[in-house]
Amino acid sequence: MVMGMLIDVLDRKIKELRDLRQREERRDNKEAQDRLDQKYGDLTEQIHQLILALQHTKTKMKMPFQLSDVVLNDINTLLLDHKRAVESGCADKDIISKVDTDLKSILLNVKKEWSKQYANMTDNTISVLKVIAGIDTEKVSKCLEGIGKGKNWTASINEFRVMNRSLEDANELISSLGLDPQIILFLQKMNNGKATVVDLDDKIMSWLKTEELDKKVRLSFVVSGVKKF
Repeated sequence: MVMGMLIDVLDRKIKELRDLRQREERRDNKEAQDRLDQKYGDLTEQIHQLILALQHTKTKMKMPFQLSDVVLNDINTLLLDHKRAVESGCADKDIISKVDTDLKSILLNVKKEWSKQYANMTDNTISVLKVIAGIDTEKVSKCLEGIGKGKNWTASINEFRVMNRSLEDANELISSLGLDPQIILFLQKMNNGKATVVDLDDKIMSWLKTEELDKKVRLSFVVSGVKKF
């Protein structure tokens, strides 16, 4: 009788322990799944921002940003894997890990390609702006600051908007000054302290007077490489 009661108690305890372990496993599994779901959501947002930024820089910029075929193929594979990660109804750990790794690699390559694009879009304009900095310092500084907003790849579309608008403002400023290659060369020499009287031909003098800059140009003597005022 007593033995039977002990066996019943033991069986009940074993069942309770089994139920407890199952509840703990379900809890642990739920926590793990919740973390996976959160990770999937974060990746979804990052991918969404990347696509929006790529669309903007391709369709709204003065010079469309065209990714290489290699990166485009990588993005296509990423999107397929992203969709496949939840086909079972729950976020798949292994696929999500792959998507995470691939996204980081893609972002790195996009940044590299954008760096080349930025240089192609801005180098000439920035060079001219630096040359004319002494003519209108405030406007030039504002343009340079705005153009610099897009130097590094970002998910913030607004940075690219500012950059594009600043490039347009810079080109309008340069155009308003009636600059041509000869004048730009003269201004470069002025900035480097290498301009001489020989450079002041009729065309340069006419431009300086038109822009009311003739009284801002100072001449000096150079003796044995030393400037004498």
